Amino acid sequence: MPAETATEVMPERAAPRRGLLGSAGWSALDFWAQQATALLVFVLVGNIVGPAAVGLVTVAQLAVTLLMTLLLDGFSDALVQRRDLDPEHFDTAFWLLAGLGTGAALLLWAAAAPLAAFFGEAELRPMLPALALGLPFVGIAAAYQSLLQRDLRFPALAARSALSQLAGFATAFLMARAGHGAWALVGYFLCVRALDAALLAAISRRLPGLRWSRKALADIVGFGRHRVGNQLIGFVVMQVDRFSAGLFLGPVAVGLYSTAERISTALIGGLSGVLGRVAFPVLSARQADPAAFRQGLGDVLLVGNALAFPAFIGVALVSHDLVGLLFSAQWAGAAAPLALLALAGIPHASNYMLTAAVNARGRPDVAVRYSLVIMAMRLAASLGAAPQGMLAVAWANLVVTVGSTFVVLALTRRHLPGAAGLVARSLWAPALATAAMAGAVAGAGLLLRGAPPLALVSAKVAAGAVCYGAALFPLVRGRLGRLVARPI
Repeated sequence: MPAETATEVMPERAAPRRGLLGSAGWSALDFWAQQATALLVFVLVGNIVGPAAVGLVTVAQLAVTLLMTLLLDGFSDALVQRRDLDPEHFDTAFWLLAGLGTGAALLLWAAAAPLAAFFGEAELRPMLPALALGLPFVGIAAAYQSLLQRDLRFPALAARSALSQLAGFATAFLMARAGHGAWALVGYFLCVRALDAALLAAISRRLPGLRWSRKALADIVGFGRHRVGNQLIGFVVMQVDRFSAGLFLGPVAVGLYSTAERISTALIGGLSGVLGRVAFPVLSARQADPAAFRQGLGDVLLVGNALAFPAFIGVALVSHDLVGLLFSAQWAGAAAPLALLALAGIPHASNYMLTAAVNARGRPDVAVRYSLVIMAMRLAASLGAAPQGMLAVAWANLVVTVGSTFVVLALTRRHLPGAAGLVARSLWAPALATAAMAGAVAGAGLLLRGAPPLALVSAKVAAGAVCYGAALFPLVRGRLGRLVARPI
C-alpha cells in the first residue's frame, strides 16, 4: 500500500522536554539497568560456577554477539536518522529485522558443530543452538527500540530494561544455585531477549503491518548496510582480545580477561555509548543547521570527556581493591588487566561522539573506513601480544585505542570541519580536574591503609568524586548549566 493511502501516519519526532543531560541520564539508566544486571549476574553466578564456565559462555557468545551486530544498531538506525518517517519504512524495517533474526538463528544452529570443533569445547555444540533461540527476539526488539529512541523516549526504554533484566537475573541465579553451571548464563540470555521484545512492543503500542515497498527497503538498506558493516568491524575490534586469548591462553585466562574487559566495556557503553545514543537523534535533528550541529557536537564531546576521565582513571586507580571486593581470591588475576583496559576507555568518549556526528550527517560509510583501519591495528596488535599473556594483550589494547582517535579525526575532517579543535577544547578541563582527583584517591588510600575492602573502595570513590566535582565545576560552570536547562 502506498504511504499516502495508509490509514495512519507515524508521528513526527516528539518534542523534547528535557535538556541534554536529562536525556542522557535516562539513557544511562536504561543502559545500566542492562549492564549492571549483566555484571551482577557474572559476579554472583561467576562465583558459583567458576572462571572455566564463564570462559566457556564467553567463547559461545562470540558467535552470538557477531550475529546480534546485524540486528541491534544497523538497519534499525535508518529509522532514527531519517528526517521524515512513514509507516512503510517501519513495516519494511520490522520484517527485514525479524527475517534477519530468524536467518541468524538458523545459521548459528548450523555452525554449532564446526565452532565446537574449532575451539575444542564439546559443550558448545548444544549450547550454541540454545542461544540461537534468542536471536529472532533481538531483531523484533531492534525495530521497536529505534522508534522509541527516535522520539527520545528514554524513560520508557529504561523501564523496560529494568523489568527484563530483573527477570533474567532471577533466572540465572536460580539455575546456578540448582547446579546447572554455564547453562545458567544461557538461561539469562534467553529470558532477557524474549521479555525485552515483548515489553518494547507493548510500550510502542504498535503492531507491524504489511506496508512495505522497494523504495523503503532501498532507503533502509542504503543507510543500514554501512552501519551493519561498521558494527561488524566494531565486533571484531571489541572481541579480538577474547578470541586471541581463547586461541593462546585457555578458558581460565579467557574467564579472567573477559571479566576485566566486561567491567571496562560496561563503563564504555554506560558512559560514552549512552551519550552516543542520545547524540545520534539530537544531531540528526540538527543536520540541516551547521551552527547548531557544531554547537551540539561540542556539547556532547565536553559531557562525554567530563564523564570518561574520572570514571576510567578512577577504576584504574582502585582496580585491585575493586576486584578484591567483588570477587573471590581465584579472580585476583583480573585486576592488572582491568587497570589497563580502564585507561583504554578514555579515548572512546571522543570516538563515540564523532561517530554519532558523522552518522547523523548521513555518512556511515566514513565510519566504516576508519573502523577498518582500527580493526587492522587491533588484529595485528592483539594476535601478536596474546602469546605473551593477558597483560601484553591489555597493553596492546591501550596503545591501539589511544591511536584510534587520531585515525577517526583524520578521516572525518572533511565531513566534520573543526572537529579536532572541538575535541581538544573538551579535554583540558576534565584532564585537570582528574589530576586533582587522583591525588585525593591516593591520599585516601594512605590514610585508610589496611581498612576492609568495602570501606577502602568507598572512601577512595567518595574522596575522588568530591575533589573532581570541586575542581571541574569552576572550569565549565557556564556550559554545564546551559546543558542542564536548555531543551534539546
